[in-house]
Amino acid sequence: MVILKSVNLNKTFKTKNLNISAVDNLNIEITKNQIFALVGESGSGKSTVAKLLTKLIKPDSGYILFKDYDIWQMKNPELLNFRKSIGIIFQDPYASLNPRMKIQSIIEEPLKIHNQYALDEIKTKVIEIVKEMGFDESILDRYPHQLSGGQRQRVAIGRALILNPEILIADEPLSALDISLQASLLQLLLKVKENKKMGILLITHDLNIVKTVSDKVAVMHLGRIVEEGQTDEVFTEPLHPYTRLLISSIPGFHRRNRKKTLKISAEQNLAWNLKGCRFFDRCNYKMAICENSIPELKIVKNRKVRCFLY
Repeated sequence: MVILKSVNLNKTFKTKNLNISAVDNLNIEITKNQIFALVGESGSGKSTVAKLLTKLIKPDSGYILFKDYDIWQMKNPELLNFRKSIGIIFQDPYASLNPRMKIQSIIEEPLKIHNQYALDEIKTKVIEIVKEMGFDESILDRYPHQLSGGQRQRVAIGRALILNPEILIADEPLSALDISLQASLLQLLLKVKENKKMGILLITHDLNIVKTVSDKVAVMHLGRIVEEGQTDEVFTEPLHPYTRLLISSIPGFHRRNRKKTLKISAEQNLAWNLKGCRFFDRCNYKMAICENSIPELKIVKNRKVRCFLY
């Protein structure tokens, strides 16, 4: 069942010398009981997608549907139901928690905002969620600065889950943590997904994590989805040249067949201005048509690919 869906979504940021099309005609669907990964290099527009889907910023055009309702047309109580049904985990566990609030206040705040439970019920639910996150009750009287980075991120996950959302949007939730903490938090997210049957949008640039945990993956390059499909199929046979480049860059992955790639120059970073494919300057398979024409997202081998090679 599709819970959250974007339709022809566009968002452009204007600077003094450049219009950055951070999200260009985006169409993705997030369903229950599935981990959908959105991957790409830094600056590809992934975090902008998270902000659009959670109604933190407004799109220039297109719309976002929550169970077939446009989130920008919602009134109360539909809007409250949307807010309750979408949880979000931010990248930085140090910045996402209020340093002046105790952990109990941080985790119970969504329950108080939505005014669903009596005070004794709120305390019970908070204790349940901190135990689910692997904590003892004593943590509730502590402040964020008294916790490690991994503990803070588990608190942030607990806060995101306290309302039993149907969709969890995790924007680079592990990038600020070391490898051992990443592994334990990944196991926690997988456990949560199985127990609660929720959908997870995992936004990351770490392809090893994507390969390990996700069911579907969409590859984003400078605001556009260039490939989307089942994770195992995309990793086994990447079709778009950009996807091939990303996968070949994973340490130890296809090491024998890896080719050296050119470093990105400052001029190439202005690929936002290209009329056609924004991967043109870096592509080994480019053709004349690629420079001035935008390829459509086509169905190829059971997945979507945006490339004139197909």
